[in-house]
Amino acid sequence: MYSWINNCILGLYDLYATKDVYELYDCIEIKITKLDKQSILLQGNEAYYCRNYFGNEIVFIRNDLNIEYEKFVLAHELGHAILHTNIFTVAYNNCLTNRDKIEIQADYFAIKLLEIDINSIEYDGFTIEQIASALNLPIRCLKIFRKDE
Repeated sequence: MYSWINNCILGLYDLYATKDVYELYDCIEIKITKLDKQSILLQGNEAYYCRNYFGNEIVFIRNDLNIEYEKFVLAHELGHAILHTNIFTVAYNNCLTNRDKIEIQADYFAIKLLEIDINSIEYDGFTIEQIASALNLPIRCLKIFRKDE
């Protein structure tokens, strides 16, 4: 269903020879700016991607996220930057697009880029919340694994 996203990730790897999210941000020249979670630029979110902020592509991200979750959030925002080039923030915020579909695509991109996988034996007996916590993922992302089997 999302083979085109897999192909995008392979293309990134072929072009830049890395799947490290921080290196990809450098290669693609998207700036990362860490902000206090109360910052108005975050609009109450953990991160916010802006295609044109005074001539720069930038991701504003909370400065209090643990490193593994930060990587997921950055990979998710990178997914928006790469997969959704024709969607403008104004249209996204005004519900002119299918927000759920776009968010699922960005989540899928992040999971595949970071090569996150669930070993069913390792997590046997765990609750969904415990699995999400162990993988540093939002609970909503676990649905992707069920669809991807």
